[in-house]
Amino acid sequence: MPEELISYLQLGSNAFALIVAGWIYAAYIKNLNSSLQSKDEQVKAVEKNNAFLKEQISALEKKSPENIEKILNERIKIREEEITRLSEDKKSHESELSTKSQEVKRLRSDLEKSKDIRRTMDLLELDLEEEDDDFRLFSADAKYEIEEMGMVAVDSGQLMITDPCYINSEWQDDEFEDIRLLKDTETGEIYQFRKDFSNYEEKISGFDQTVNELKASGRLEAIEIENSDKINFSYAGACYATMSEKGYGEMPFKLGHMGAGIAVTTVMGDGMYPVYAEKYDGKIVRVYCNLL
Repeated sequence: MPEELISYLQLGSNAFALIVAGWIYAAYIKNLNSSLQSKDEQVKAVEKNNAFLKEQISALEKKSPENIEKILNERIKIREEEITRLSEDKKSHESELSTKSQEVKRLRSDLEKSKDIRRTMDLLELDLEEEDDDFRLFSADAKYEIEEMGMVAVDSGQLMITDPCYINSEWQDDEFEDIRLLKDTETGEIYQFRKDFSNYEEKISGFDQTVNELKASGRLEAIEIENSDKINFSYAGACYATMSEKGYGEMPFKLGHMGAGIAVTTVMGDGMYPVYAEKYDGKIVRVYCNLL
């Protein structure tokens, strides 16, 4: 009996010990879990604090002069690219406008040329729309074109239009007397070419400017010399004609009737001048020369 009691006591004591041990273990686990939860909260707090610090640092960096300069440079670059694009668009539009303007000018020029052709045909009493093909000078789909025929050299500041056959039969060898007079508008004094000065870039005695400069300023003016009675079919006659106020003149035959030729002065004096042909349906209908 006492042995059984001892056994029960030992069993109870062991059970109590196990209960105490379990309680201690449970308390330890609870404490450990609490500690771990606290650590997690601390880690989260640290991470949150780090994130906050990063945001503050980023904000400060954005406000730094270097970052502001970077942002401004980027904005400037964007604006420059926009300006370049707009400039290119403007150039493109200007180029297109210029092209269109040139086309309009060309069309207007073609229109005027067409009118000139019509006037020429009217003067010649020719019908461009002649229905009878046997009498038609030009085809229905005739084209208008300009062709450079060549160059003509000028060494006397003038050109002459004539029939080459008249050169042998009608040409005269009159001597040309080149008399050119200039009047001083202030004093009335008269100066003669090749007597008082040998060329127009020379300075006349008593003046500080050349003859050309004096003419341009109005100090000297040309005196018109009546030479109409000297105009004939000769070099001298051509000179008298082109030295007139009109700058051209009709040259008579030896018998006195007109038609031997026409002499005309050039604007730029001596040089090489291109001669052009206006062609309609491949036929030359007009010839002209720019005297500039």
